[in-house]
Amino acid sequence: MARFGRLGFLLVLLCLAVAGCAGRQYPYAPVISVSDRCERLFERWHLSVETSGRIDVQDWSPPGFPYLRVDRFLASFDLAALSPPQRRDWLTRSHTKAVTAWRYELQGGPPEADRLLADLRACAQQAITALSSSAEFWPALQQAATVPDSYSTAAQVFGLYPLVTPIVRWRASVTMGELAHRFGRYDVQSGWRRYGPVPGRSGARAAPEPYRRDSLGIPVLSEDEFRALVQRHAPSWRIDTRDSNDVPGVPGRSGDGRLQFRPEPVVFTQLGFTFLDGAILPQLTYVLWFPARPPEGVVDIYAGALDGVMWRVTMDQAGQALVYDTIHPCGCYHQWLLVDGGLRLRPDVDPEAEQLWVLGSVPGGSVAPVLSLSAGDHQLVAADFSGQLQRRVKTQTYRLEALDRLRGATHAGGRLYGADGLIAGTERPERFLLWPSGVVSAGAMRQWGHHAVSFVGRRHFDDPFVLDFFQSLTE
Repeated sequence: MARFGRLGFLLVLLCLAVAGCAGRQYPYAPVISVSDRCERLFERWHLSVETSGRIDVQDWSPPGFPYLRVDRFLASFDLAALSPPQRRDWLTRSHTKAVTAWRYELQGGPPEADRLLADLRACAQQAITALSSSAEFWPALQQAATVPDSYSTAAQVFGLYPLVTPIVRWRASVTMGELAHRFGRYDVQSGWRRYGPVPGRSGARAAPEPYRRDSLGIPVLSEDEFRALVQRHAPSWRIDTRDSNDVPGVPGRSGDGRLQFRPEPVVFTQLGFTFLDGAILPQLTYVLWFPARPPEGVVDIYAGALDGVMWRVTMDQAGQALVYDTIHPCGCYHQWLLVDGGLRLRPDVDPEAEQLWVLGSVPGGSVAPVLSLSAGDHQLVAADFSGQLQRRVKTQTYRLEALDRLRGATHAGGRLYGADGLIAGTERPERFLLWPSGVVSAGAMRQWGHHAVSFVGRRHFDDPFVLDFFQSLTE
Protein backbone atom coordinates (compact mmCIF):
# COMPACT_ATOMS: atom_id res chain seq x y z
CA MET A 1 0.00 0.00 0.00
CA ALA A 2 2.81 2.38 0.89
CA ARG A 3 4.53 1.47 -2.37
CA PHE A 4 1.35 2.26 -4.30
CA GLY A 5 1.05 5.55 -2.44
CA ARG A 6 4.56 6.59 -3.41
CA LEU A 7 3.90 5.60 -7.00
CA GLY A 8 0.66 7.56 -7.00
CA PHE A 9 2.47 10.60 -5.60
CA LEU A 10 5.07 10.40 -8.37
CA LEU A 11 2.35 10.07 -10.99
CA VAL A 12 0.64 13.18 -9.65
CA LEU A 13 3.89 15.11 -9.86
CA LEU A 14 4.44 13.83 -13.39
CA CYS A 15 0.98 15.04 -14.35
CA LEU A 16 1.77 18.43 -12.86
CA ALA A 17 4.97 18.59 -14.90
CA VAL A 18 3.15 17.64 -18.08
CA ALA A 19 0.39 20.15 -17.34
CA GLY A 20 3.00 22.85 -16.87
CA CYS A 21 4.54 22.06 -20.24
CA ALA A 22 1.12 22.11 -21.91
CA GLY A 23 -0.14 25.17 -20.05
CA ARG A 24 0.05 27.47 -23.06
CA GLN A 25 -2.10 25.30 -25.32
CA TYR A 26 -5.56 26.78 -25.56
CA PRO A 27 -8.85 24.82 -25.68
CA TYR A 28 -11.23 25.84 -28.41
CA ALA A 29 -14.63 25.10 -26.81
CA PRO A 30 -16.24 28.50 -26.09
CA VAL A 31 -17.94 29.21 -22.77
CA ILE A 32 -20.41 31.53 -24.46
CA SER A 33 -22.74 29.75 -26.88
CA VAL A 34 -21.90 30.32 -30.54
CA SER A 35 -23.18 28.63 -33.69
CA ASP A 36 -22.24 25.04 -34.43
CA ARG A 37 -20.31 26.28 -37.44
CA CYS A 38 -18.24 28.65 -35.31
CA GLU A 39 -17.57 26.01 -32.69
CA ARG A 40 -16.29 23.66 -35.40
CA LEU A 41 -14.15 26.47 -36.81
CA PHE A 42 -12.49 27.16 -33.45
CA GLU A 43 -11.90 23.40 -33.04
CA ARG A 44 -10.30 23.03 -36.49
CA TRP A 45 -8.16 26.10 -35.91
CA HIS A 46 -6.97 24.84 -32.54
CA LEU A 47 -6.00 21.45 -33.94
CA SER A 48 -4.41 22.94 -37.05
CA VAL A 49 -1.98 25.28 -35.30
CA GLU A 50 -1.02 22.66 -32.70
CA THR A 51 -0.35 19.80 -35.09
CA SER A 52 1.52 22.00 -37.58
CA GLY A 53 3.70 23.71 -34.95
CA ARG A 54 2.36 27.16 -35.84
CA ILE A 55 0.93 28.01 -32.41
CA ASP A 56 1.97 31.42 -31.09
CA VAL A 57 2.19 31.55 -27.29
CA GLN A 58 3.33 35.12 -26.68
CA ASP A 59 -0.04 35.87 -25.08
CA TRP A 60 -2.32 33.57 -23.11
CA SER A 61 -5.61 32.37 -24.61
CA PRO A 62 -8.08 32.06 -21.70
CA PRO A 63 -9.61 28.55 -21.69
CA GLY A 64 -13.12 28.74 -23.08
CA PHE A 65 -12.50 32.13 -24.73
CA PRO A 66 -10.54 31.23 -27.90
CA TYR A 67 -11.13 34.65 -29.50
CA LEU A 68 -9.22 36.49 -26.74
CA ARG A 69 -5.54 36.71 -25.77
CA VAL A 70 -4.15 38.40 -22.67
CA ASP A 71 -0.77 39.32 -21.27
CA ARG A 72 -0.03 39.73 -17.58
CA PHE A 73 -0.99 43.40 -17.73
CA LEU A 74 -4.49 42.82 -19.13
CA ALA A 75 -4.98 39.84 -16.82
CA SER A 76 -4.24 42.04 -13.78
CA PHE A 77 -7.54 43.97 -14.02
CA ASP A 78 -10.46 43.12 -11.76
CA LEU A 79 -12.64 42.05 -14.68
CA ALA A 80 -15.81 41.42 -12.69
CA ALA A 81 -15.77 45.03 -11.45
CA LEU A 82 -15.39 46.72 -14.84
CA SER A 83 -18.02 49.15 -16.05
CA PRO A 84 -19.62 48.61 -19.50
CA PRO A 85 -17.25 51.11 -21.21
CA GLN A 86 -14.27 49.46 -19.48
CA ARG A 87 -15.44 46.02 -20.57
CA ARG A 88 -15.59 47.21 -24.17
CA ASP A 89 -12.08 48.70 -24.03
CA TRP A 90 -10.68 45.59 -22.33
CA LEU A 91 -12.29 43.31 -24.92
CA THR A 92 -11.01 45.46 -27.77
CA ARG A 93 -7.44 45.12 -26.53
CA SER A 94 -7.78 41.42 -25.77
CA HIS A 95 -9.38 40.56 -29.11
CA THR A 96 -6.81 42.65 -30.99
CA LYS A 97 -4.12 40.50 -29.39
CA ALA A 98 -5.96 37.37 -30.55
CA VAL A 99 -6.22 38.64 -34.12
CA THR A 100 -2.52 39.51 -34.09
CA ALA A 101 -1.67 35.99 -32.91
CA TRP A 102 -3.93 34.48 -35.57
CA ARG A 103 -2.12 36.43 -38.28
CA TYR A 104 1.24 35.01 -37.19
CA GLU A 105 -0.21 31.51 -36.83
CA LEU A 106 -1.58 31.75 -40.37
CA GLN A 107 1.89 32.30 -41.82
CA GLY A 108 2.87 29.07 -43.54
CA GLY A 109 -0.66 27.77 -43.06
CA PRO A 110 -3.50 27.00 -45.48
CA PRO A 111 -3.74 28.95 -48.75
CA GLU A 112 -7.15 30.36 -47.82
CA ALA A 113 -5.63 32.24 -44.88
CA ASP A 114 -7.38 35.57 -45.48
CA ARG A 115 -10.82 33.96 -45.69
CA LEU A 116 -10.11 31.85 -42.61
CA LEU A 117 -9.09 34.92 -40.61
CA ALA A 118 -12.27 36.72 -41.65
CA ASP A 119 -14.35 33.71 -40.55
CA LEU A 120 -12.58 33.59 -37.18
CA ARG A 121 -13.22 37.27 -36.58
CA ALA A 122 -16.89 36.96 -37.55
CA CYS A 123 -17.38 34.06 -35.14
CA ALA A 124 -15.51 35.92 -32.41
CA GLN A 125 -17.82 38.90 -32.78
CA GLN A 126 -20.84 36.83 -31.73
CA ALA A 127 -19.33 36.04 -28.34
CA ILE A 128 -17.71 39.45 -27.87
CA THR A 129 -21.07 41.15 -28.37
CA ALA A 130 -22.55 38.98 -25.61
CA LEU A 131 -19.58 39.69 -23.33
CA SER A 132 -19.82 43.44 -23.91
CA SER A 133 -23.48 43.66 -23.01
CA SER A 134 -23.56 41.43 -19.92
CA ALA A 135 -21.43 40.92 -16.81
CA GLU A 136 -22.66 37.32 -16.42
CA PHE A 137 -19.55 35.64 -17.84
CA TRP A 138 -16.92 38.01 -16.48
CA PRO A 139 -16.19 36.15 -13.22
CA ALA A 140 -15.48 33.02 -15.30
CA LEU A 141 -13.32 35.08 -17.66
CA GLN A 142 -11.42 36.51 -14.68
CA GLN A 143 -10.42 33.01 -13.61
CA ALA A 144 -9.61 31.82 -17.13
CA ALA A 145 -7.50 34.90 -17.91
CA THR A 146 -4.90 34.15 -15.22
CA VAL A 147 -1.62 33.81 -17.11
CA PRO A 148 0.44 30.75 -16.08
CA ASP A 149 3.87 31.61 -14.76
CA SER A 150 7.11 30.46 -16.37
CA TYR A 151 8.20 28.23 -13.48
CA SER A 152 7.80 24.49 -12.98
CA THR A 153 6.35 23.55 -9.60
CA ALA A 154 7.17 19.88 -10.26
CA ALA A 155 10.84 20.74 -10.77
CA GLN A 156 10.88 22.66 -7.50
CA VAL A 157 9.34 19.71 -5.64
CA PHE A 158 11.68 17.12 -7.14
CA GLY A 159 14.65 19.46 -6.77
CA LEU A 160 14.01 20.13 -3.06
CA TYR A 161 13.70 23.84 -3.76
CA PRO A 162 13.62 25.00 -0.10
CA LEU A 163 16.95 23.26 0.53
CA VAL A 164 18.78 24.57 -2.55
CA THR A 165 17.42 28.13 -2.34
CA PRO A 166 20.19 29.41 0.00
CA ILE A 167 22.84 28.09 -2.42
CA VAL A 168 21.09 29.63 -5.43
CA ARG A 169 20.67 32.94 -3.61
CA TRP A 170 24.36 33.00 -2.67
CA ARG A 171 25.50 32.14 -6.19
CA ALA A 172 23.22 34.79 -7.71
CA SER A 173 24.58 37.40 -5.29
CA VAL A 174 28.16 36.54 -6.24
CA THR A 175 27.48 36.65 -9.98
CA MET A 176 25.48 39.88 -9.90
CA GLY A 177 28.00 41.47 -7.54
CA GLU A 178 30.79 40.70 -9.99
CA LEU A 179 28.80 42.27 -12.83
CA ALA A 180 28.08 45.36 -10.74
CA HIS A 181 31.79 45.72 -9.95
CA ARG A 182 32.56 45.46 -13.66
CA PHE A 183 30.08 48.23 -14.54
CA GLY A 184 32.01 51.42 -15.30
CA ARG A 185 35.38 49.64 -14.95
CA TYR A 186 35.52 47.62 -18.16
CA ASP A 187 38.74 47.52 -20.18
CA VAL A 188 37.99 47.20 -23.89
CA GLN A 189 39.61 44.11 -25.39
CA SER A 190 39.32 44.39 -29.17
CA GLY A 191 37.85 47.78 -30.01
CA TRP A 192 34.49 49.51 -29.91
CA ARG A 193 32.07 49.32 -32.79
CA ARG A 194 29.25 51.85 -32.51
CA TYR A 195 25.62 51.76 -33.65
CA GLY A 196 23.05 54.54 -33.43
CA PRO A 197 19.39 54.90 -34.46
CA VAL A 198 18.50 56.29 -37.85
CA PRO A 199 17.73 59.98 -37.26
CA GLY A 200 13.99 60.62 -37.05
CA ARG A 201 11.97 63.46 -38.47
CA SER A 202 12.60 66.92 -37.12
CA GLY A 203 11.33 67.13 -33.57
CA ALA A 204 10.98 63.34 -33.21
CA ARG A 205 12.87 63.43 -29.92
CA ALA A 206 10.80 66.26 -28.47
CA ALA A 207 8.67 65.55 -25.41
CA PRO A 208 5.13 64.42 -26.33
CA GLU A 209 1.90 65.87 -25.03
CA PRO A 210 0.37 64.04 -22.03
CA TYR A 211 -1.06 60.73 -23.17
CA ARG A 212 -4.69 60.30 -23.96
CA ARG A 213 -6.18 57.42 -21.96
CA ASP A 214 -9.03 55.00 -22.46
CA SER A 215 -11.65 54.15 -19.84
CA LEU A 216 -9.21 51.70 -18.20
CA GLY A 217 -6.61 54.43 -17.73
CA ILE A 218 -4.28 52.89 -20.35
CA PRO A 219 -2.32 55.39 -22.47
CA VAL A 220 -3.56 55.46 -26.05
CA LEU A 221 -0.69 56.26 -28.41
CA SER A 222 -1.20 57.13 -32.04
CA GLU A 223 1.26 55.66 -34.51
CA ASP A 224 3.11 58.99 -34.71
CA GLU A 225 3.22 59.34 -30.91
CA PHE A 226 4.56 55.82 -30.53
CA ARG A 227 7.25 56.37 -33.16
CA ALA A 228 8.25 59.63 -31.51
CA LEU A 229 8.66 57.89 -28.13
CA VAL A 230 10.63 55.02 -29.67
CA GLN A 231 12.91 57.45 -31.46
CA ARG A 232 13.33 59.69 -28.43
CA HIS A 233 14.52 56.91 -26.13
CA ALA A 234 16.37 54.76 -28.66
CA PRO A 235 19.86 54.13 -27.25
CA SER A 236 23.12 54.04 -29.11
CA TRP A 237 25.28 50.95 -28.65
CA ARG A 238 29.02 50.65 -28.19
CA ILE A 239 30.05 47.01 -28.57
CA ASP A 240 33.48 45.58 -27.89
CA THR A 241 33.75 43.54 -31.09
CA ARG A 242 36.09 40.57 -30.92
CA ASP A 243 34.55 38.44 -33.68
CA SER A 244 31.29 37.78 -35.54
CA ASN A 245 29.56 36.78 -32.28
CA ASP A 246 29.61 40.46 -31.29
CA VAL A 247 27.94 41.67 -34.48
CA PRO A 248 24.18 42.28 -34.06
CA GLY A 249 21.56 40.96 -36.40
CA VAL A 250 18.33 39.03 -36.93
CA PRO A 251 17.76 35.51 -35.59
CA GLY A 252 15.73 33.01 -37.58
CA ARG A 253 15.15 29.36 -38.24
CA SER A 254 15.15 27.39 -41.48
CA GLY A 255 12.37 25.03 -42.49
CA ASP A 256 14.42 22.03 -41.32
CA GLY A 257 14.67 23.46 -37.80
CA ARG A 258 18.21 24.86 -37.85
CA LEU A 259 18.89 28.24 -36.29
CA GLN A 260 20.04 30.92 -38.72
CA PHE A 261 21.45 34.38 -38.05
CA ARG A 262 21.68 37.28 -40.48
CA PRO A 263 24.15 40.02 -39.47
CA GLU A 264 22.33 43.30 -39.79
CA PRO A 265 22.19 46.54 -37.77
CA VAL A 266 18.66 46.26 -36.40
CA VAL A 267 17.14 46.75 -32.93
CA PHE A 268 13.72 45.33 -32.07
CA THR A 269 11.16 47.19 -29.95
CA GLN A 270 8.27 46.16 -27.71
CA LEU A 271 5.62 48.34 -26.02
CA GLY A 272 4.30 47.38 -22.60
CA PHE A 273 2.53 48.93 -19.61
CA THR A 274 3.04 48.87 -15.86
CA PHE A 275 1.39 50.20 -12.71
CA LEU A 276 2.94 52.77 -10.38
CA ASP A 277 0.91 54.06 -7.45
CA GLY A 278 -2.30 53.20 -9.28
CA ALA A 279 -1.34 54.98 -12.50
CA ILE A 280 -0.58 53.13 -15.73
CA LEU A 281 2.71 54.04 -17.42
CA PRO A 282 4.16 52.97 -20.78
CA GLN A 283 7.36 50.97 -21.11
CA LEU A 284 9.58 50.62 -24.17
CA THR A 285 11.93 47.66 -24.54
CA TYR A 286 14.79 47.62 -27.06
CA VAL A 287 16.22 44.21 -28.02
CA LEU A 288 19.61 43.62 -29.61
CA TRP A 289 20.40 40.07 -30.82
CA PHE A 290 23.77 38.36 -31.32
CA PRO A 291 24.50 35.00 -33.01
CA ALA A 292 25.95 33.33 -29.91
CA ARG A 293 27.63 33.60 -26.57
CA PRO A 294 30.92 31.78 -27.26
CA PRO A 295 32.62 29.70 -24.55
CA GLU A 296 35.26 31.50 -22.51
CA GLY A 297 37.10 28.27 -21.66
CA VAL A 298 37.02 24.53 -22.00
CA VAL A 299 33.87 24.40 -19.89
CA ASP A 300 31.44 27.31 -19.97
CA ILE A 301 27.96 26.56 -18.70
CA TYR A 302 26.64 29.89 -20.03
CA ALA A 303 27.75 29.48 -23.67
CA GLY A 304 25.38 28.62 -26.50
CA ALA A 305 23.62 29.73 -29.64
CA LEU A 306 22.02 33.18 -29.72
CA ASP A 307 22.45 35.89 -27.14
CA GLY A 308 21.24 39.42 -26.70
CA VAL A 309 20.44 42.39 -24.51
CA MET A 310 17.03 43.83 -23.64
CA TRP A 311 16.97 47.46 -22.45
CA ARG A 312 13.73 48.85 -21.01
CA VAL A 313 12.63 52.42 -20.35
CA THR A 314 9.71 53.16 -18.02
CA MET A 315 8.31 56.63 -18.72
CA ASP A 316 6.20 59.13 -16.85
CA GLN A 317 3.16 61.01 -18.15
CA ALA A 318 5.37 63.45 -20.07
CA GLY A 319 7.46 60.75 -21.73
CA GLN A 320 10.48 61.28 -19.45
CA ALA A 321 12.42 58.25 -18.24
CA LEU A 322 11.65 57.25 -14.64
CA VAL A 323 13.79 54.12 -14.38
CA TYR A 324 15.74 51.74 -16.64
CA ASP A 325 16.18 47.99 -16.37
CA THR A 326 17.83 45.33 -18.49
CA ILE A 327 17.96 41.56 -18.97
CA HIS A 328 19.25 39.13 -21.56
CA PRO A 329 16.65 37.29 -23.69
CA CYS A 330 17.04 34.29 -21.37
CA GLY A 331 15.56 36.39 -18.54
CA CYS A 332 18.97 36.37 -16.85
CA TYR A 333 20.95 39.25 -15.31
CA HIS A 334 18.06 41.53 -14.36
CA GLN A 335 19.63 44.87 -13.40
CA TRP A 336 18.28 48.37 -12.71
CA LEU A 337 19.52 51.91 -13.27
CA LEU A 338 17.76 54.61 -11.25
CA VAL A 339 17.16 58.02 -12.81
CA ASP A 340 17.94 61.17 -10.84
CA GLY A 341 14.58 62.73 -10.04
CA GLY A 342 12.78 59.51 -11.00
CA LEU A 343 12.25 56.46 -8.79
CA ARG A 344 14.07 55.08 -5.77
CA LEU A 345 13.74 51.87 -3.79
CA ARG A 346 11.18 52.01 -1.02
CA PRO A 347 12.79 52.30 2.45
CA ASP A 348 11.26 49.00 3.56
CA VAL A 349 12.69 47.03 0.59
CA ASP A 350 15.79 44.91 1.16
CA PRO A 351 17.37 44.65 -2.31
CA GLU A 352 19.47 41.62 -1.34
CA ALA A 353 16.47 39.72 0.00
CA GLU A 354 14.34 40.68 -3.01
CA GLN A 355 17.15 39.94 -5.50
CA LEU A 356 17.04 43.48 -6.89
CA TRP A 357 20.34 44.42 -8.49
CA VAL A 358 20.74 48.19 -8.82
CA LEU A 359 23.80 49.31 -10.78
CA GLY A 360 23.54 52.93 -9.68
CA SER A 361 21.88 56.15 -10.82
CA VAL A 362 22.07 58.19 -14.02
CA PRO A 363 21.16 61.78 -14.88
CA GLY A 364 17.60 62.63 -15.83
CA GLY A 365 16.71 64.55 -18.96
CA SER A 366 15.97 63.81 -22.59
CA VAL A 367 19.34 62.43 -23.76
CA ALA A 368 19.17 58.80 -24.88
CA PRO A 369 22.14 56.82 -23.56
CA VAL A 370 25.12 55.15 -25.18
CA LEU A 371 25.15 51.60 -23.84
CA SER A 372 28.47 49.77 -23.79
CA LEU A 373 28.51 45.97 -24.08
CA SER A 374 31.38 43.60 -23.40
CA ALA A 375 32.81 41.20 -25.94
CA GLY A 376 31.59 37.61 -25.85
CA ASP A 377 29.14 37.69 -22.93
CA HIS A 378 27.49 40.97 -24.00
CA GLN A 379 27.09 42.37 -20.50
CA LEU A 380 26.16 45.99 -19.91
CA VAL A 381 29.43 47.55 -18.75
CA ALA A 382 28.64 51.27 -19.04
CA ALA A 383 25.81 53.69 -19.75
CA ASP A 384 26.70 57.21 -20.83
CA PHE A 385 24.05 59.94 -20.71
CA SER A 386 26.32 62.92 -21.31
CA GLY A 387 25.75 63.06 -25.06
CA GLN A 388 29.50 63.31 -25.62
CA LEU A 389 30.07 59.83 -27.04
CA GLN A 390 27.50 60.32 -29.79
CA ARG A 391 29.39 63.33 -31.11
CA ARG A 392 32.94 62.00 -30.90
CA VAL A 393 33.05 59.21 -33.45
CA LYS A 394 31.41 57.95 -36.59
CA THR A 395 28.49 55.66 -35.80
CA GLN A 396 26.83 53.06 -37.98
CA THR A 397 23.06 53.51 -38.06
CA TYR A 398 20.66 50.76 -37.08
CA ARG A 399 17.04 50.21 -38.06
CA LEU A 400 14.17 49.89 -35.57
CA GLU A 401 11.78 46.96 -36.04
CA ALA A 402 8.91 45.57 -33.95
CA LEU A 403 9.86 42.52 -31.89
CA ASP A 404 6.63 40.97 -33.18
CA ARG A 405 8.40 40.57 -36.50
CA LEU A 406 10.01 37.40 -35.09
CA ARG A 407 6.72 35.75 -34.06
CA GLY A 408 5.77 34.17 -37.37
CA ALA A 409 7.82 32.81 -40.24
CA THR A 410 11.35 34.23 -40.00
CA HIS A 411 13.69 35.30 -42.80
CA ALA A 412 14.92 31.69 -43.04
CA GLY A 413 11.41 30.30 -43.49
CA GLY A 414 10.87 28.53 -40.16
CA ARG A 415 9.57 29.68 -36.79
CA LEU A 416 11.91 30.93 -34.10
CA TYR A 417 9.75 30.28 -31.03
CA GLY A 418 8.28 26.98 -29.91
CA ALA A 419 4.99 26.07 -28.26
CA ASP A 420 6.74 26.37 -24.88
CA GLY A 421 7.82 29.96 -25.51
CA LEU A 422 11.50 28.92 -25.80
CA ILE A 423 13.92 29.05 -28.73
CA ALA A 424 14.97 25.46 -29.35
CA GLY A 425 18.70 25.08 -29.93
CA THR A 426 19.69 27.80 -27.45
CA GLU A 427 19.86 25.52 -24.39
CA ARG A 428 22.71 26.15 -21.94
CA PRO A 429 24.48 23.60 -19.71
CA GLU A 430 23.53 25.75 -16.69
CA ARG A 431 20.02 24.30 -16.90
CA PHE A 432 21.32 21.09 -15.33
CA LEU A 433 22.39 23.05 -12.25
CA LEU A 434 19.46 25.45 -11.92
CA TRP A 435 16.46 23.23 -12.67
CA PRO A 436 15.49 22.99 -8.95
CA SER A 437 14.73 26.74 -9.09
CA GLY A 438 11.77 25.95 -11.32
CA VAL A 439 13.06 28.06 -14.23
CA VAL A 440 12.50 25.87 -17.27
CA SER A 441 15.71 25.46 -19.31
CA ALA A 442 17.59 28.22 -17.50
CA GLY A 443 19.77 30.17 -19.92
CA ALA A 444 17.74 29.41 -23.05
CA MET A 445 16.40 32.32 -25.10
CA ARG A 446 12.69 33.10 -24.72
CA GLN A 447 9.73 34.75 -26.38
CA TRP A 448 8.24 37.92 -24.92
CA GLY A 449 5.97 37.06 -21.99
CA HIS A 450 8.08 34.07 -20.88
CA HIS A 451 11.02 35.79 -19.19
CA ALA A 452 11.36 34.47 -15.65
CA VAL A 453 13.91 36.86 -14.10
CA SER A 454 14.60 35.40 -10.67
CA PHE A 455 15.94 32.05 -9.51
CA VAL A 456 14.65 32.78 -6.00
CA GLY A 457 10.90 33.23 -5.85
CA ARG A 458 8.81 33.86 -8.97
CA ARG A 459 9.09 37.06 -10.96
CA HIS A 460 8.65 37.95 -14.63
CA PHE A 461 10.03 40.76 -16.73
CA ASP A 462 6.50 41.68 -17.87
CA ASP A 463 5.02 41.64 -14.35
CA PRO A 464 2.75 44.74 -14.31
CA PHE A 465 3.52 45.30 -10.62
CA VAL A 466 7.30 45.03 -10.85
CA LEU A 467 7.60 48.69 -9.81
CA ASP A 468 5.97 48.02 -6.43
CA PHE A 469 9.51 47.93 -5.02
CA PHE A 470 9.97 51.62 -5.96
CA GLN A 471 8.53 54.99 -5.12
CA SER A 472 8.78 58.40 -6.72
CA LEU A 473 11.04 61.00 -5.11
CA THR A 474 8.01 63.20 -4.41
CA GLU A 475 6.54 60.68 -1.94
